[in-house]
Amino acid sequence: MLKRDRSTEQFDVRKLSVAMWRAMGGSNVPYDYARKLGEAIEVYMLRRKGAVVSSLAIFEMALKVFRHVGIPAAADRAESYFNWRKVLRNQLRIMYNDGRLTFWDKSWLCEFAVRSWHISPVTARILAGRIEVELLRVGDVVVERQKVVDALNRMISEYGLADAVPVGH
Repeated sequence: MLKRDRSTEQFDVRKLSVAMWRAMGGSNVPYDYARKLGEAIEVYMLRRKGAVVSSLAIFEMALKVFRHVGIPAAADRAESYFNWRKVLRNQLRIMYNDGRLTFWDKSWLCEFAVRSWHISPVTARILAGRIEVELLRVGDVVVERQKVVDALNRMISEYGLADAVPVGH
């Protein structure tokens, strides 16, 4: 699967199913229903025999599945959340110690996590995504880089991944 930052990641039906379950209303809907919808998309992916598909195309498939099975409210929720993230992500800037500002791009945080904590790229993407959502919910337009690194270190510790001191701080 081709991500927005041009990195690739193995398609994970569990991640898709969880996202679909949340869009469907979470605890008010049996997870098994979302899992089956995610598996329908997985079947399509398997038929493509390894062809790379963008994460945006998979998102569009999920929206079509929601509408096809008669739950357009889930598609609307997913689309609203996607647009919310996109708008705020484009506004977010990272401030370095020297005062330099850069656009937010979670790929640097993923690379930093892999390099510093020796975790898998998939785990790094999950953690970076959660940090991104935290930053977007706070609503600050400019965030200090060290604050982002501290959030990563906290999350690494909370998830029990801190089996060594990070390298190169």
